[in-house]
Amino acid sequence: MANDDSGERSEDPTSKQFDNAREEGNVAKSKELTSGILLTLAMLFLYFYFPFMLDGSKRMFREFFRFGTDPLNGESVKNIFYFCLLVLGKLLLPFFLFIFIVAFISEAAQIGLHVSTKALEPKWDRINFFTGLSKFFKGKRKLVELLKSIFKIVVLGWLAISIIKGNIDTILRMTDADFMDSTVFTGKFLFELIFKIALVVLVLGILDFAYQKWQHKQDLKMTKQQVKEEYKQMEGDPLIKQRIRNAQREIARKRMMSDVPKADLVVTNPIHYAVAIKYEPEIERAPIVVAKGQRLMALKIKEIAMQAGVYIHEDPPLAQTLYKTLDIGDEIPENLYKAIAEILAIVYKLKNQV
Repeated sequence: MANDDSGERSEDPTSKQFDNAREEGNVAKSKELTSGILLTLAMLFLYFYFPFMLDGSKRMFREFFRFGTDPLNGESVKNIFYFCLLVLGKLLLPFFLFIFIVAFISEAAQIGLHVSTKALEPKWDRINFFTGLSKFFKGKRKLVELLKSIFKIVVLGWLAISIIKGNIDTILRMTDADFMDSTVFTGKFLFELIFKIALVVLVLGILDFAYQKWQHKQDLKMTKQQVKEEYKQMEGDPLIKQRIRNAQREIARKRMMSDVPKADLVVTNPIHYAVAIKYEPEIERAPIVVAKGQRLMALKIKEIAMQAGVYIHEDPPLAQTLYKTLDIGDEIPENLYKAIAEILAIVYKLKNQV
């Protein structure tokens, strides 16, 4: 019991806890995963799109030199500027549009499409240098982030050195090669280097995202008391709900008791059960139960029935069957028609005599 009040966060976060954190902008996401996806897909896009960009650049330079034959004045400079801007826009717009779409999808895949305005609100405690410094040295999460950064630098540095060492002989030979060969080799080498780095960043990002999900769940863990309080907020205070149920039962009991004087007969056991039955042939196809009770409630039903002059019939097996199988408002089943009809016949006969 001591652990329950110690404030230990031992309970898994509820869906409401996740929703509250999401409203605050506190979600599990990995910047490394987004960077890895962006870098990898950007390199693949450039691999297939580069020939088109190269062809477009050649056409731009041809047109540019064609403009060079015209007299240089304000109008010609403006035309050259607009031409270059238009061509560069056509060449680069698909690439930047692709990057934007990939970034949007990678973020949405991690956190969904929810936008939290609270995450944009300024938090002045973050501006305080000394508060931030103390959190950096005290927070376990900050230490983990530091270790992750060091690990990433070591892995990427080792990868870059390995690729360079594997191509060092070719790199040295390129110093004597012509410009075109050197350019082709440099492009292929840089693409290989960046693409492999992107793949490693992507793998690290996937691992980091799994860690962020786990850490996010740990951060949102709750104490037993918090779970109880949340349950009260969602379901209502059990004491209040109990009072409401009691009040509803009391209202139903009073309504039931008010129907007893309208009944045609009450079948009793004689003190354990009491079932009040009413039959209106013009309205109902069969007799219905208007009230029932056991023990004290049964005695109260009998008391009201006697005061109202309702016929009371003692039949323990029938009373027990009616009480246990029927609820208030239910019709008498066919298998009990004969027994109830015989009693009702007595009731109608007595009424006619009166």
